[in-house]
Amino acid sequence: MASIPFTLAALATSAVPGLVVFGVREHEEDSRFAEAVIVSEDAELLVRVPRTQAAEVQQSATVLGLAALTAGPRGKLPFAVPETLGMTRAGETRAVVTTFVDGDHFSAEDLLTDALLLEPIACAIAAIHELPLSVAQSGGLPVSTAQDLRLIATRLIDRAEATRMVPETVLQRWQRTVEAAELWDFAPTTVHGSLDAEQLRVAEDRVVGIVGWSELSVGDPAADLAWLLAPGNDVLEAVLARYAAQRNTGSLAHLRTRAALYHELEVARWLLHGIESHDQSVIDDAVAMLDRMVGVGGALSVAYAVTQDRAPLSDQEVEAMLDETPLVSSHLSETAVVEALDEDRMFGNETDFIEPLQSRGQSRAESEGNTGSGSGSGSGSGSGSDSARDLVPETEGFAALQADTGIVPDFDLSSFAAAAEAAAAEAAAAEAAAAEAANTDANGAGGRQGGGADRTAEAAGARGEATSRDTADRAPTAHDTAEREARARDAAVRAAATRTEAKWPVWPKSRDSASGAGQETPPRARAADEATGGVASSNRAERASTAADPADDQLTEPYDSDDLPSPPERDR
Repeated sequence: MASIPFTLAALATSAVPGLVVFGVREHEEDSRFAEAVIVSEDAELLVRVPRTQAAEVQQSATVLGLAALTAGPRGKLPFAVPETLGMTRAGETRAVVTTFVDGDHFSAEDLLTDALLLEPIACAIAAIHELPLSVAQSGGLPVSTAQDLRLIATRLIDRAEATRMVPETVLQRWQRTVEAAELWDFAPTTVHGSLDAEQLRVAEDRVVGIVGWSELSVGDPAADLAWLLAPGNDVLEAVLARYAAQRNTGSLAHLRTRAALYHELEVARWLLHGIESHDQSVIDDAVAMLDRMVGVGGALSVAYAVTQDRAPLSDQEVEAMLDETPLVSSHLSETAVVEALDEDRMFGNETDFIEPLQSRGQSRAESEGNTGSGSGSGSGSGSGSDSARDLVPETEGFAALQADTGIVPDFDLSSFAAAAEAAAAEAAAAEAAAAEAANTDANGAGGRQGGGADRTAEAAGARGEATSRDTADRAPTAHDTAEREARARDAAVRAAATRTEAKWPVWPKSRDSASGAGQETPPRARAADEATGGVASSNRAERASTAADPADDQLTEPYDSDDLPSPPERDR
């Protein structure tokens, strides 16, 4: 594995094509890496080779973080950020070459409340948090919500509790903080993720660069402020005051409390690291730090107590809260709003706005009245009443269903009933006309056979009166009269067949094509004979013998339920 500066320089020339090396010096900043600074023609470069697998994983994460910081986000930062120039294979691992960010180091414990460096630190942190969330999203970096971060902290506390090495006072303090829902009501931002004094490069009381971008993500801004508690609460308060002037922070008290929690949870991570690595020295160091945290005077206890005082919010905090409050907008378009106020939809479920339905008794009475006025014979009115009862829909059943369930039919029952009654009245009138024509033919035949002059004269007078009434409109012909009588008979036959459709089984259509002899009369044919007084039977016999008109021959076929439409379809 490469471990000397000249070997690292050779790897740098392999990773960056065209690189000309003018000098090299050893660089010992992180013991987990073999590092060297390469002096090129126009800049200084840093080449690093990880010594452990954990260091290699961190190096890969750093490469991803630097790749997400493209030219646009880099231009918004007031400090320098390393840039990856190339990488190459180095034994079982790889060497990565980046630009070198030079600067002085400082210790967090050396910071004072009046230090000139506090202002640049606050501005640098605020600039990172102001980066768009798309920086991490487009770079494939972790994006966490406030509740995700709360859950991560809870799981870390549970793991530390399972070791049985955390004092009960400290454990309750941690649990009380993660259980306070108001503390975790914040907007995540772009965060450095591992920011501390070791990652900052300063010069002349300015922050000139920040390194270590392996944990760049969308997370809690308080995580980048937790390290400022190392010198004390006063330093954090001073930085927070300058930080709040740079950006909208929301509740400073909540931000301070979460920062204190993250600061103490670093000790829990150190304890878990010692247990997982079986390093007793690390475990003892972590336990000692936990013991020093026992008591009520810690940073987290003080910060949490401040949040529980329920002090009135300052003007700045109120403005920050209003800025963070999302606008509540209706997702309904103008068209949807108009449709929601549609009177038909509003009143469709209200029974007060529905027209009363006709009862079955009313429909039957009206049907009987219309049939009686259209027919003078008892048989005609009876047939019309039966047809009306068959065709009128079950309005009483619909009314009962509406009363029980509140379901409103999507069709007009009253108009449907009226149409059915009209059809029934028309059928009754056709039956009456057919009966009258049959009686007329019978009377005429009796007069001719018996030679009764009076009856013949009476029939001739009736026909003459009918002819004189029709002459006012047009002069009827013998063909017109015969055609009118045939239509009346056909209507009577169809009406009779409709009434008996539900009472008789389907009659087979097979019969002797020549004469139909040897087969009894079908039930529907018998019903037609009863309705027309035998006229239908004589007509069938006459058409079967002559077979002159195929259309008329269709009436001699037995009726089947598939040949006739249902009453509602015939009405429409």
